[in-house]
Amino acid sequence: MKKNRLVLENLLYVMKYVYQWKKSIYLSIVVYSIFLGVSPFIWIFTPKLLIDELTAGGEAEKLLKILILALLLSGATGFATEYLQGNFRMKMNAVRYGFIRMLSDKAMKMRYHYTEDPKTLNDIHIALETIQNPQKGIGLIILKLFSIPGNLIGFFVFMAILYRLNPLILLLLVLTVYLSYLAMVKAKNYERGKKDELAKERREFYYGSATMSDFQYGKDIRIYGLKKIILSKNITAREKILSIVRSIQKHIFKASLMEGVLSLLREGIVYLYLIQQVVSGSLTIGDFVMYTMAMNNFITWMEATMKDLADIRIQALYVSDFREFLKKEEPVDSIKIEEGVKVAAKGKNSKEDISKEENPIEQYSIEFRKVSFLYPGSSRYIFKDFSLKIKGGERLALVGINGAGKTTLVKLLTGLYQPDEGQILINGKDSREYTRTEYNDLFSVVFQDIKILSFTIKENITFKDGDINKMRYEKALVQSGLKEKISSLTNKDNTMMLKVLDEEGTEFSGGENQKLAMARALYKDGNILIMDEPTAALDALAEYKLYQEFDAMVQEKTAIYISHRLSSTRFCDAIAFLENGKIIEYGTHEELMKLNGAYANMFQIQAAYYQEEKANQKKEEVRS
Repeated sequence: MKKNRLVLENLLYVMKYVYQWKKSIYLSIVVYSIFLGVSPFIWIFTPKLLIDELTAGGEAEKLLKILILALLLSGATGFATEYLQGNFRMKMNAVRYGFIRMLSDKAMKMRYHYTEDPKTLNDIHIALETIQNPQKGIGLIILKLFSIPGNLIGFFVFMAILYRLNPLILLLLVLTVYLSYLAMVKAKNYERGKKDELAKERREFYYGSATMSDFQYGKDIRIYGLKKIILSKNITAREKILSIVRSIQKHIFKASLMEGVLSLLREGIVYLYLIQQVVSGSLTIGDFVMYTMAMNNFITWMEATMKDLADIRIQALYVSDFREFLKKEEPVDSIKIEEGVKVAAKGKNSKEDISKEENPIEQYSIEFRKVSFLYPGSSRYIFKDFSLKIKGGERLALVGINGAGKTTLVKLLTGLYQPDEGQILINGKDSREYTRTEYNDLFSVVFQDIKILSFTIKENITFKDGDINKMRYEKALVQSGLKEKISSLTNKDNTMMLKVLDEEGTEFSGGENQKLAMARALYKDGNILIMDEPTAALDALAEYKLYQEFDAMVQEKTAIYISHRLSSTRFCDAIAFLENGKIIEYGTHEELMKLNGAYANMFQIQAAYYQEEKANQKKEEVRS
């Protein structure tokens, strides 16, 4: 009963959106049902009329009239049903695209941590299957809802004809078809039970296939010989998929076998009965032909209708997966653990206060207050009872070795992840009290992994395809150093990036991509700017220069610079040295060097390395 109620709720859910987006579908269903319900009876009654007329010595003219009328009716209904089917499919696709938009909107708005959760990725795959394939899920439901009313009209007319023949014959037909229906429902339920397992393996298979055809991996595949391992994993996933599909098909085969046995039994009994009725003189040859065709059509019609109902029942359950995905919420966990922080003696800021502009920039203070965090599915805490204060307008450098927690801290600050315990305060206000849009608007971030989209240069910077703030855009181009590069291109900033969609697309160098990322951050004009180590591929001197250039652009805004190269962030007001999710040292560059701790040790090691590298370069120059 619970499952039946769920099926009904999901059908009403789909029908609600069908009415909202394409209500004319319902009129199409009514008209189509009439033509579909009438069409089979033309060639059930026509042979009877012709045979009865022939056996009675009828005139050729009358026979011709019956045949022409049947052909005209058949042609008209055939044309109408084909036309309505084509028209309906276009409307159905419009509805499916509406559901696809709903899924895409949810996927882009949901909490960031879900993008790294395998279960959620499986859920997305299942939800997408529910709406993307017109022969599954919502597409199949709409398709079957279009044909079932007409099938039901024909079904009841067939029942009336066969009831006249013999009620027991009708009962036999209905009972055997219903047993076939139950067997098929059982097989379909087994198929649904395998959906999660199948989704996981398909996602792995699609990933392998996509990687093999993705040009981004072209160099690594060739240089490192990745072909063998990728193919191996792809084949393994494929074999698992085939194994699951074989088990599903085995259950469907059993249901089909049962249907065949019931069909043989049913038709044997009915034909024996019809022959006996003709021999006894109870039926004419015309009646025999009519009832034979009615029986065959009824069975076909009923089997199709029952199969459609079974499909709707099962596919309606898949709609639950889609609806649950749209309602997905974040889990809440709270655990409190303590830690200690070693702080250097504070001295005077290395950067003097500067005079305010006529329209001063709004400055935002940041505070991590006893924040604890671990990644979903992990038992290891990245931060435990972590605290940090950043003054409004302050430039803070976050430094430390890889894995210290620098990037995770940025993900927490920007709201991509939520703390398991504690608070993140912006100007004294809990970050969770902001709306998502308000909070996102606070930040301009240059991430480690710079993503270039196959859009125009202007769209890659502004992320808008309409009106933009031209003054701010031009300023961002000049400040980021991209102006000269863009001016050299034939189509200027309307040049497409990458060659994915346009063979004339341009591909920037690594340094130019970093400038583009800076231009994005400058154009967005957030009041808190973050550089999350986007220059790791550059040499130390180039990174230092880029950080200095970016720092000159941020003016009096609060800024956070992340780097494992300590020389790049010496200009900052304060430096926090992270290790294993803890701030073990805090102060200016000079203060931390005097502390002679972890920061000073790493700085000296890096300085010695760069001096050695510089000396080797000079030797090479002398030799050449």
